[in-house]
Formats: sequence, C-alpha cells, structure tokens
Amino acid sequence: MGNVHFNLNNSAHLGGMAPPPVPGGGFGNALLPGAMFGMAGTYIIVNSNSNNRYIGIANDIGTRFNTRLATITETGFLPAEMARIGVTWGTTTCQNTPPVFGVAPAPVIAVPAPPAAFNALIDGAAVNLERLLIRFVITQLGAGGTVSNNAMAVAPYANPTANPITVRLTWGAMGGLYMAGFHQAVWNVGMFNAW
Repeated sequence: MGNVHFNLNNSAHLGGMAPPPVPGGGFGNALLPGAMFGMAGTYIIVNSNSNNRYIGIANDIGTRFNTRLATITETGFLPAEMARIGVTWGTTTCQNTPPVFGVAPAPVIAVPAPPAAFNALIDGAAVNLERLLIRFVITQLGAGGTVSNNAMAVAPYANPTANPITVRLTWGAMGGLYMAGFHQAVWNVGMFNAW
C-alpha cells in the first residue's frame, strides 16, 4: 500500500491580513502569518463564517498569499472578519508500496511547481496530489460545507495506481479556530472506489 501524507502542520488565522483602520481614514500595516515566505507546499484556507474551504499549492506560499493583501484592503475586510478565516499549510510526502520482501522505500517530499500540475509518481503512476487533496476533503473529511476549487472539485478521482494508497491529512489549529488533528483513509483502486 502506498502512502500520501499532507502534513499541513503550520497554521494561523488571517486576521493580520486585514490592515486595521487608523484615524483620518487610512489603514495600518497588513501582515501575513509567519513562516509562509520561502516555503513551497500545499495549503487549505477555511472560512469558519461560511464553512468553505479552498485548497491550493504554491512554490512560495508567502508570495502567493501576499498577492491577496491588496484585495482584502480594497474590499474593506475588517481584522475581526479575517480572524474567522484560518489557513493551514505544509509539505506533502509520498511513498511507494513496500515490496513483499525487503525494505520499504523512504517517503519522498513532493514539491509543487505551479502552474504545472502537482503530480507525484506513486507505484509508477502519476497521482495529481492537489486533486487528490480536494477530493479527500470533499468525500472523506466529513466536515461538510463547500470547497471553492471548482475545476477539480466536481469529478470523482480514481486511484490511478495498481495498489491502495493510505491518504493522511494533518492540520494545525488555525489560530485557535479549530483543534489541530488528522484524518486518514484508504483510497482503493478502481472507479467504484473513486473519491
């Protein structure tokens, strides 16, 4: 059985991304959560107001989130509103199915390089990790709500390998909005078992 671990153990709420208003009609400084800059990986944004999620990848998560600062300021979000939106981010590891006899292969960190698809070879087959995480959140997490990744959220995704894959998602507390935790499920082979 292969393995995929979305280890999104960094987390914060996004209250700092909305600059506080200051006297005279201006705004203070907007700040990104710490440790985002320079990190390639996967992230999940969770809006606790609407129970919506957005799953993304970036070759630099800090740069990706920095592009959103102007939109937040221009649309007038308040820090208290943004503090109800959490983000959890980190790395993804993949592991091939161990041989019947012998040593299990070491896990490999998969690094996204957008705009290319976030694929990893598992047991010789290309697995789209971003699509897998989106479908995992929709079909396996049991959190309800919506996922606003329209392009990859709708169609079921079948395991393209010849073996089942254990998929694990670990998340942080998102600035106290949720409890840190994990969820794990086995992605079996075949269209009947598609997520």
